[in-house]
Amino acid sequence: MLEGRAEGVNVVNLLASQWGETFSNVGDFDGRTTVGAKNFGGDGEFLVRVGTENRMQVLGHISLLGYQGDIIDPLCTGGPEEAAIGDPLETTMAAWAERCRQQGGLVIMPHAPNPQAERAADIVLGLVDAIEAMSFNPRRWQIGAFALADWYRYLNVGYQLPLVAGSDKMDAASLLGGLRTYVHLGAREFTYENWMDAVRGGDTFITVGPLVKMAVEGRRPGDKIQLPPGGGRVTINWQIESVSVPTKRLEVIRNGMVIDEFRYNSLSCEGQTSVQVSESCWVAIRLRGSVAGRDADISAHTSSIFVEIGGKPIFATADAVAILAQIEGSIAYIDTLAPKADETRHARLRATLELAHHRLHHKIHHLGVRHEHTPIHSLHKKREH
Repeated sequence: MLEGRAEGVNVVNLLASQWGETFSNVGDFDGRTTVGAKNFGGDGEFLVRVGTENRMQVLGHISLLGYQGDIIDPLCTGGPEEAAIGDPLETTMAAWAERCRQQGGLVIMPHAPNPQAERAADIVLGLVDAIEAMSFNPRRWQIGAFALADWYRYLNVGYQLPLVAGSDKMDAASLLGGLRTYVHLGAREFTYENWMDAVRGGDTFITVGPLVKMAVEGRRPGDKIQLPPGGGRVTINWQIESVSVPTKRLEVIRNGMVIDEFRYNSLSCEGQTSVQVSESCWVAIRLRGSVAGRDADISAHTSSIFVEIGGKPIFATADAVAILAQIEGSIAYIDTLAPKADETRHARLRATLELAHHRLHHKIHHLGVRHEHTPIHSLHKKREH
């Protein structure tokens, strides 16, 4: 709470987890208390909530925020370094995500893009509320290009996930809120529950300093714009304000590519541009500037606004096939390398990933897209492993 106040971070999520035989912050979890909230005796300005980061060495990590009731366990599974030596793979991240949703929580895929084997399946299954970019300390690195590339891939296949930021603070060398999320509440009162709802709504940006306001045809991030067949022109507006990190370059991003850019060297700037849209796409604003003199660093990024033409979804075949391959790799891992508990549980875990594979594969065929991909891993086919 004190550190959050000192850094001006209004929402701090403290995550309990497991490290082999060691458990951290488990005693702080009670599944109900938001420290600092008015209904728990605080002034409601700075809030701390204990959730969990449930983890597996290969399938991935998942942040479960704000859920009510019992702690979602096991906190870690599948062996070291996350779980204990000899622990079998007991569950999937999808099962953790479903429990979090059932208990009223927010599901975040943290520190993109690693480790990420199962995140593809969970996004396809619709179990993820946002993707997180992370920085321990922006003086060392700011918003990672690999994290954004991972997020762009899912946007390019039509999964409109908000972008959020995290500190992944493990020690005093990490800066709480060095990279932070801003969420637009609108007319809603600031409470932890309304904050979660606003994140789900998608009107967010992440930043190491500059504040970003962006709209397409007056619509904010998280929205969708419908244009008639043939498309049309859309106007993109922005306003940037910063106390200490000047904007060196503003980039207009469409489907992961820079379609326009504007050079600045200012703490405050605003502008607009108009672009022709003939195919369904997503649009966002990316800023470059640095807290440490590295002008090419990414300093801020908005979430996306979707623009759909004639009701057609956004769909990039190459990205869809890459996501499909990632799901296939997760299935192969469960079949071959993951420590198994028993065949019944293995079949249940595998079925979750197979469902995600089927949904995306069916979507590709439904859209009539030609594609090639490796066959799904089979337990019955002899292989070197």
